[in-house]
Amino acid sequence: MRELGDMNPLANALGVLILSVTFLQQGCLAGAWVAAVGADSMRASDVKFQAFEESWVSTEQPTAMAASPALSSIVLMPVDGDEAMGARLTKLLKRETALRVVTPTGRQHPLRVAAPDLERALWARELSRDLDVDAVLYGYVVGATSLRSSEWGWKSDERRRLFLYMIDSDGHLLWKDELPFLIVTGAKPALEDSVQRSFTRHFMDHVRELHLDDAGYLPSKSF
Repeated sequence: MRELGDMNPLANALGVLILSVTFLQQGCLAGAWVAAVGADSMRASDVKFQAFEESWVSTEQPTAMAASPALSSIVLMPVDGDEAMGARLTKLLKRETALRVVTPTGRQHPLRVAAPDLERALWARELSRDLDVDAVLYGYVVGATSLRSSEWGWKSDERRRLFLYMIDSDGHLLWKDELPFLIVTGAKPALEDSVQRSFTRHFMDHVRELHLDDAGYLPSKSF
């Protein structure tokens, strides 16, 4: 019994030593994992949306809303200069608004980028009549020609700007806006689901801030 008693302190000490080494190894592994995740995120691409600028909303009631509190349908034209932004905008409008969203295929009814107001008005009237919708949402993206490197050369940044115009079936401008955003290009592609969530949240916060949902231009699904 005395021998067993003498062995217990030694066994306890050995057990403590083994546990300490195990926890230390786990801590090192966890630290290495955190460092790897951090380095990986630093190389990933992303899209960063900034505050909207030059926002303007009409106070006139569209003819299409004479007998209804909101627009019911809209044509969303392909976004010139940025197909990915056009896809994000399409998903947003279909998921977040009560509008019937028509997306023409091909390049029918083309419009010059930054076309004059009169040309946009005539084009929107013709397009609304042909596709039987209440309004047209037209947009294009312009970007800077130069890129700048960051994060030790792992990424490059490009500033872009989305221009949006909503025009009713009579050719009247209902809403226009500008959204500056930053394209961050890294070694790995951006997580599009994350970009879409960020864009949707940012866009819909702005819609509520301008009361575009209450005005009936971009009615929510619960309108």
